[in-house]
Amino acid sequence: MAILLGTYPVVVAQKNTESKKAIETQIDAFIKSWNKHDFSDMKNYIAGDCDFVNITGMHWKGREDIQYACQTYHNQFFKNTSMEKRSVTIRFLKPDIAIVHLLWHIGAFTPPDGKKWGDNDDLATLVFVKRNGTWLVTAFENVQVNAEVQRFDPVKIRQQSKQ
Repeated sequence: MAILLGTYPVVVAQKNTESKKAIETQIDAFIKSWNKHDFSDMKNYIAGDCDFVNITGMHWKGREDIQYACQTYHNQFFKNTSMEKRSVTIRFLKPDIAIVHLLWHIGAFTPPDGKKWGDNDDLATLVFVKRNGTWLVTAFENVQVNAEVQRFDPVKIRQQSKQ
């Protein structure tokens, strides 16, 4: 019994490592779709019942609408805009549920209102679920990182004062 209990942390760590790699692969698939401006493979990484809130607060429900909206925008004003992954942090709530924070850089673009956007970092929060052995995004929300106000982050200021 002691041998079995002693190996449990190793098994859990191995499963978490495998799951983290699988989640990173799914994130890379999303970024590849973005950079190809083709979301025809979205079923491979977005759950059918996903909720997706974009950077401007539009709330799309279900993969069909998410795919339609993403593809429409890429056909219109994201068609020359690239995305680059900066960092990913993953926290498991359960063996089959993970919260992911994805920091990415998005190139410049001009949406229909004519105001230039992009050429900045965005931070997305994604909830992944493991279904039938595959990690899928079931919730997604994205915010723009405002570099100008980052220096006023009270948590960072407190951390710096402790150093």
